[in-house]
Amino acid sequence: MASTRVAPYGTWVSPIHAQAVAAQSLSAGIEDIILDPVTSKVYYGQNRPAENGRSAVVDAATRQDLLDHTWDARTGVHEYGGAAAIVYDGVLYFSHIGDGRVYKCAKGSEPVAITPVAPAHRFADFAVYPGNPNFIVSILEDHTDPHPARIVTTLCVIDASKSTVHTLVEGADFYSCARFSPDGKFIAWQQWHHPDMPYQSAEIAMASCSPSSDKGIQLGTHVHVAGKPGAVAAQDPGWTSNNTLFFFSDVSGFQNPWKFTFDASNPSDTGKAAPILTQPLREEFGQPQWWLSRHGSGALSETHVAFLSFREGRSKLHVCDVEKGSITEIKTPYAHIQYMHGDAKGRVVMLGQPEDSGQVVAEMVFDKANDNFVLRPVPSTPADADASPSLSVYGDYISKGQYFSLTLPPDNRTCHVTYYPPKNPNYDGGLPGERPPVVVLVHGGPFFMEAASLDWTKQFFTSRGWAHIDVNYGGSTGFGREFRESLHAKWGVLDVEDAWGSVLKLEELGLVDSKRAVVHGGSAGGYCVLQIATSLPSSFAAGSPHYGISDMRKLDEILHKFEYYLCDRLMGGKYEECKDVWHARSPIYHADKIKMPLLFMQGGKDTVIPAEQMVEMVDTIKKAGGKVELVIFPNEGHGWREAKSVQTTLERELTFFNEVLGLENTY
Repeated sequence: MASTRVAPYGTWVSPIHAQAVAAQSLSAGIEDIILDPVTSKVYYGQNRPAENGRSAVVDAATRQDLLDHTWDARTGVHEYGGAAAIVYDGVLYFSHIGDGRVYKCAKGSEPVAITPVAPAHRFADFAVYPGNPNFIVSILEDHTDPHPARIVTTLCVIDASKSTVHTLVEGADFYSCARFSPDGKFIAWQQWHHPDMPYQSAEIAMASCSPSSDKGIQLGTHVHVAGKPGAVAAQDPGWTSNNTLFFFSDVSGFQNPWKFTFDASNPSDTGKAAPILTQPLREEFGQPQWWLSRHGSGALSETHVAFLSFREGRSKLHVCDVEKGSITEIKTPYAHIQYMHGDAKGRVVMLGQPEDSGQVVAEMVFDKANDNFVLRPVPSTPADADASPSLSVYGDYISKGQYFSLTLPPDNRTCHVTYYPPKNPNYDGGLPGERPPVVVLVHGGPFFMEAASLDWTKQFFTSRGWAHIDVNYGGSTGFGREFRESLHAKWGVLDVEDAWGSVLKLEELGLVDSKRAVVHGGSAGGYCVLQIATSLPSSFAAGSPHYGISDMRKLDEILHKFEYYLCDRLMGGKYEECKDVWHARSPIYHADKIKMPLLFMQGGKDTVIPAEQMVEMVDTIKKAGGKVELVIFPNEGHGWREAKSVQTTLERELTFFNEVLGLENTY
């Protein structure tokens, strides 16, 4: 290795190249962890960019696919999908995105369709009935009338032996998380209603169940467990035993663990919901259900449950004794944890994402010999296929995120950021007195959170002498209800102010150079970039909006059912009630004001943000003499699924930012 030296920030030579980053960023692609509740075997869903972006189902122990390349285990339920497959007693059930039908696949056999041909139907989030494995409960989303307000969502029963589908529960706008008790005598589920999304308000209900000669399963009286429309979000139910449910509730303002216990002979009168912890924690447990596979809990036994929480932008793992109300934090090497499941027989599985290495399929088990819980990678026969050899040798270049809770003017509000300093073992630093240029990432959602796990696209910049900031602006999830709801009526204002205010605060701390700050983000993050360009034109030196929202009215007209009322809430009212606000916060109508150099990145097949909107804005900026470029990926939609798109984005951004700031560096 060459001796360390000083060179201007942003000009350092890095071996972390765009092509390798693109391969790494999509190589593992794990999008769900699957735990067979009968055998306790572990599987996972995996995105395959090299196979036309299909989703495979993989045996975690052997790393062998359960399906050949012609099958795509994905679903469009709630548009964001997730929970497209389960394995029960060694049998795989999955939704095939190609035709929307559900298939059954026993080991060594070809998949067989178990739902009728019905192109308007979508299925997801399956639960096999312990009383008869031919009966599978699922979400059914019926798009016979495709208007978002008239799409019908129910819970249904699929009869795998007859390939029939019958309605089980109906009446709410949305359903998820149908879960049978271990003995199969009860079923619980989550439901919610417009105009809310599940993290704004949701209910958990349950009912007794028994075999039915004509519909497979029949339910007894529905019992309200927890949650209140418009007020309380109760979500992610699971079972520790035949008469005890666990879930999350934000009655305290923060999602915390709760339980519901009842006498099986009379659940309606004996059922009682109560917090598990003796005092609520100001810490958000669980995960917002943007996609159906996002679970933050898993039963270890009849008395112990593993829970996931967020603290300072990082995941924390806990074990709770649901009877005693005690909680123990389990130390992990992971900055972010997702897709948790438990078998209630001593095993909880999850996807762990460290801040300095690749993601890991992990399990937590109870070590009886030492009377403690052990967290470890799931045993695998071959070498771990999730590690990428192309970049794993560059561990010395990894910049670890540093959390900051910033107090911003003028109202002393809080903004949560993760700061990544420049790092390259071949350099001691920049020039004397120099502060680094900084790339600011504004996440999408907007109700989302940027985690501090390893992301090589960020290391691409920090290893070249840039600082990088993740801004979890007001409205981000993971910090409680009040913080999330601070974005209501302020979308396009609060996120903009937090992004720029964070740069100024970190400059005061000597960590960045605000005159050399650039900003990028996708979807809602891209919208923030465009809003910055129109409302704070003298702030950032340059920006790169990726498939960014530009016209709020047009977005509102095409939003799917899950987000149908999103704009009303975040604009502060319906379009007819405050047209001036909707217009003021639609960058496409103010493109003539843009002076900030912009690099637009857009999918040619994007149905959320049509490419024509970006072309229109680019033409307006060019006519005004502004510096602007547009890159359209013909085969991409609202987000990138192809490695080449990630590579091109990094290469073009670095070149563009270098030109604006007068830096010299290569990708």
